[in-house]
Amino acid sequence: MISLVHKIVSIPAIYDLSQKLAGGNVDHAILNQELSSLPKKGSVLDVGGGTGLMRAYFPKSWDYTCLDIDKKKLCYFKKRFPTDKIILSSALSIPKPKNTYDCCILSAVSHHLESMDLETVLKETFRVLRPGGYLVFIDALLNQRNKLGMVLWALDRGRFPRSLNDLKLRIEKRFIIKKHKVWKVFHENALFICKKDAV
Repeated sequence: MISLVHKIVSIPAIYDLSQKLAGGNVDHAILNQELSSLPKKGSVLDVGGGTGLMRAYFPKSWDYTCLDIDKKKLCYFKKRFPTDKIILSSALSIPKPKNTYDCCILSAVSHHLESMDLETVLKETFRVLRPGGYLVFIDALLNQRNKLGMVLWALDRGRFPRSLNDLKLRIEKRFIIKKHKVWKVFHENALFICKKDAV
């Protein structure tokens, strides 16, 4: 049964709808407000960006690239955003030289990654970010006291949800956290806006 749910939700249009039903309107309002402090232009790599849900938070003036391993989601992204770029690749080895982007996004990615893979992805995003560049990190949190959240985790394809403190410690190994926010719809969600040290 759960594998059937996963197969259905992997259809790009249904995936987007499921995100909206899972509190997307609340998330949208919060992210619009919190990400408004980012620069108004630059180059951004959406790592594991799928269908491009994060594209809405960056002005058209941004040079936007979506990287994912799912070809169907990238095709769906390209239909919606024909002037933006796509990269079919694993986030474990981003096929770009160091210091390429002004911003990287990791949204709803970390709970799909084992600890070593998450460390590698954070290392890769750090590598391709320019000094002074931003990391926008977003994911749902593991909280055993949140019963509805635990039900949703049981249905999720991602097998590695983490607590706020766990994520914070991992991010701080490479990045300076400039701002973070936690909010709850069904899951508890965390946003970290981080910088790569310019020194």
